[in-house]
Amino acid sequence: MASTTKWVTNLRQSIKNTCGTGWSVRGRESKGELITQVTFRYPDNQGRTAANVNLAWNAKNTTKIITAVEALNDLMTQKNLSLQKAVELRMEPISQDKDNNFSTWEALVEDYLNEEKKNHRATTVRDLQLRLYRFLVCFKHKPIPRDSETLFKRFYDIHLVNMSSGGQGRRRNVGDIRAFLKWAVEEKGAPDRWFPINTKAASKYIGVVPKGQKKKGTTPISTKDLELLLESLERDNEHGMRAICILSAVYGIRVSEIAHMEIKDGVVEVTTLKQNAKNMENSEVSTRIVEPLNLPNLPNEGQRIVSLLESKKLKFPAVINRAIDKANDEKGYKIIGEVFAKKLNRYWYWKQLKINNPDYVVYSMRHSFAWRGSMEVKPAIPYRVLASLMGHDLQTHLRYYGGWSKEEENKNAMELANQSVNSQLISK
Repeated sequence: MASTTKWVTNLRQSIKNTCGTGWSVRGRESKGELITQVTFRYPDNQGRTAANVNLAWNAKNTTKIITAVEALNDLMTQKNLSLQKAVELRMEPISQDKDNNFSTWEALVEDYLNEEKKNHRATTVRDLQLRLYRFLVCFKHKPIPRDSETLFKRFYDIHLVNMSSGGQGRRRNVGDIRAFLKWAVEEKGAPDRWFPINTKAASKYIGVVPKGQKKKGTTPISTKDLELLLESLERDNEHGMRAICILSAVYGIRVSEIAHMEIKDGVVEVTTLKQNAKNMENSEVSTRIVEPLNLPNLPNEGQRIVSLLESKKLKFPAVINRAIDKANDEKGYKIIGEVFAKKLNRYWYWKQLKINNPDYVVYSMRHSFAWRGSMEVKPAIPYRVLASLMGHDLQTHLRYYGGWSKEEENKNAMELANQSVNSQLISK
């Protein structure tokens, strides 16, 4: 008995020497076994907290107990964690030889969504939940991943292998898992072996677009299809939906921007709402005046629709107005575009158009503004003017709006250019 008291006394003194006088340990019976209980006393007599660690209470485990308390002390000090959370995330369960690591990672995923992503848009959180669910699935298969590298290998084999190489699907999955692991290590004390793989290593799992294939951008709706769609909406008395289509395709605005659109004497001013985590917290909001790029068979239609909206003789659909009313809540402005997309995707003529043009999306109308401005009207509108009207910089315009083309359009453009050259030669 004396020897037992001696090792306990020495153990407690060692812990106080390394971690401070607020720490103590003792044996506690749990499920018929004597395990280690750690107690931490807050300074200034603010109370104390205790938690069990998964170590048998005996002299053989002296070094392990000291190491465990030191790790808990570091976690609580550096990461500002409670003792209970530090015990949970000391990460012994997240090792290669424990069965309960799934539940520990599951708890981390829940914390990540609740702490880090609670103010993000509902759709962003929904997509992230799916990717983190895929992450958790990796721990249900043996051998269980033991570090970041083996985790990504498993993630690739289960989830990424069937996604397009170099595509956004792989890129977003890898990016979200890397961000989560970085948070787990830096904020929650996961061991360094779980720090995410670097960019070069991640690129192996993202892959590249196969040779000979182009990265597909958004396909703009053709002028002919757009005019037919507007004609169909007019016949079916879908005047509010038609107005939004015109604002997007003829004025080039984002659908979400109708929430902060001001019309005065026919002049349309919109607030730029390119929504992301960076500018959601930016108090400075930019506004811009937009101008109509009317369609060949609908001259002055943009001005006519704007006049009707200004006079209140034309209104958006009720479901869109309800979405606009919610635009300032935690779901943000994207909900407006989502509601509009759902309504348009149910519209019969839009479905007909997508039979022969499966790449058409709601954003195809905004992209048509950029396409017509640079490729169809003569003279072409300079890219910097189109970028300014659409509410983004020139680099963004060239990357996302100015690079789409089809062989047929390229051929037609070159034929017109050659005709112009030939006519100039003849005139000389």
